[in-house]
Amino acid sequence: MSNRFHRLEKKAASCRLCPCLADQPAVLSSTNGSLNANIVFVAEAPGRFGAGRTGVPFQGDRSGDNFEILLKHIGLTRSEVFITNAVLCNPLADGNNRRPNAKEIKNCSAFLKETLSIISPRVVVTLGTVALNALNLILGTRFQLNQKVAQPLATANFMLFPLYHPSPRVTNWKRPLTQQKKDFKKIPPSRRRQ
Repeated sequence: MSNRFHRLEKKAASCRLCPCLADQPAVLSSTNGSLNANIVFVAEAPGRFGAGRTGVPFQGDRSGDNFEILLKHIGLTRSEVFITNAVLCNPLADGNNRRPNAKEIKNCSAFLKETLSIISPRVVVTLGTVALNALNLILGTRFQLNQKVAQPLATANFMLFPLYHPSPRVTNWKRPLTQQKKDFKKIPPSRRRQ
């Protein structure tokens, strides 16, 4: 399993499919978490102050701080989960974060699909619309976040669990952190494999 992941990591590091992202490092390494994780969290893309700078998903920015609060709220640690993104490189526009476009999500979908195949989690938690759309692309589904939030959705290989992203923009305007804590509590229990 680790050899397969190492090959995927090297392939992601050398990927140049997206011209706008070619100079950005792919955030896929041992810093993403445990390859034995039962739960995989999929977010949007590395942020310029977070994973785009630190190389560690959800670390170094306010979204990462909120994610740590939510993870701790359900009694999990980073060492028990795996965290990745729909797009592995930080998309920027004029020096600021931007949403990945459909082509970038499609280009990165093979990396996400292979990551999930390697880890073989019991639960995949998508954080935000972009992440859910990436899973829809892989699964051939059409789930919408506002209709399926905090609902377990059975797929052929894992339980899909769509949630809102913990970014300050979302927690301030769409889904407060207090509600997101309640949503996280509904994640199907699934401890790390030994």
